[in-house]
Amino acid sequence: MIMRKNTKFAAMILGAALALAAPASASAAQSQAEINDALRNTPAIYNGLFTAALIKHVVDTCPAVSPPGRFARVNYFLSLYNRARGLGYSRAQIEAFVDDKAEQERLRGIVLSHLRRAGVDPASEAEVCAFARTQSAERTALGRQLRER
Repeated sequence: MIMRKNTKFAAMILGAALALAAPASASAAQSQAEINDALRNTPAIYNGLFTAALIKHVVDTCPAVSPPGRFARVNYFLSLYNRARGLGYSRAQIEAFVDDKAEQERLRGIVLSHLRRAGVDPASEAEVCAFARTQSAERTALGRQLRER
């Protein structure tokens, strides 16, 4: 009997904590544009997507550099997904954000602007490779993800 009461109490506390921590009802009432805006303005998520997009551009432009291994990529994106889920967004809402062509173009523009501000021509293989080598040597967030082929 005591076990049953403790289990019910624990379930009640867990339910209350989840209801307070995750604004699921708020996200359900939001339009996809509002969700996209919220996710775009969540630094922990958007900075992670920016780093992934920057890695993709560097790897696509510089054949001397490899991306992180598959396991590392899966873990990286799963952590971003779990952060978005922790904010109360559904899988469908998160996928709609990630698949949105306008969001992809916006992020691509940010990556290209970032490279230009760093003095790198985003279309130059030599400059992007030099940038990648510098990032690796400095052990930046980008550099720690890249590997020489």
